[in-house]
Amino acid sequence: VAVTGDGTNDAPALIRADVGLAMGKSGTQVAQNASDIIIMDDNFAPILDAVKWGRCVYDNIAKFLQFQLTVNLSACLLTVIGSSLLSQSPLSAIQLLWVNMIMDSLASLALATEDPHPNLLRRHPYARDQPLLSKAMLRSLLGHS
Repeated sequence: VAVTGDGTNDAPALIRADVGLAMGKSGTQVAQNASDIIIMDDNFAPILDAVKWGRCVYDNIAKFLQFQLTVNLSACLLTVIGSSLLSQSPLSAIQLLWVNMIMDSLASLALATEDPHPNLLRRHPYARDQPLLSKAMLRSLLGHS
């Protein structure tokens, strides 16, 4: 929970908040000392941009992890099942490293460069104790691999 404040009476709430935001121009020194972030120009627009970008980065990390885990689980299953049924693994170690290297770099470029969309601010924030890989993502991971 983020709390904004500009006066001395806001200091206890700023301290107890997850993120305390104090006003730089109109805020008192007590509020600024109690806060985590000081908004220098008293403008909230950069805060909205930061929240939007933060949610975008979180979503991109989750997508990248889901993609990478799916690719790696598929490669491991192919190797284990192929080694069990055939006399040798269908993929050599160099081939596995090559696939992993290509998938890591291309997926990270594709997912890391995704810009935030306006709908990110319309959804509720994730719970504090919510795992990075949700149950739906794990089902998708297992289904696709």
